[in-house]
Amino acid sequence: MGDTKQGRDKQARDEEDRQRDRELEEAIDRTDEAEPDADREDDADDGRDEDENETADS
Repeated sequence: MGDTKQGRDKQARDEEDRQRDRELEEAIDRTDEAEPDADREDDADDGRDEDENETADS
């Protein structure tokens, strides 16, 4: 098959369609995931701050 502008344009459209399909499928998969616990994030932040303070005081 010869290389034509029409053929290249079709390949580009097909790739964009495949990418959109992948992104949509990933987004649908993510809806099944649980949201992160806000308390956990706060605890992690507090733990890092305490570690930094300990090393600064030492």
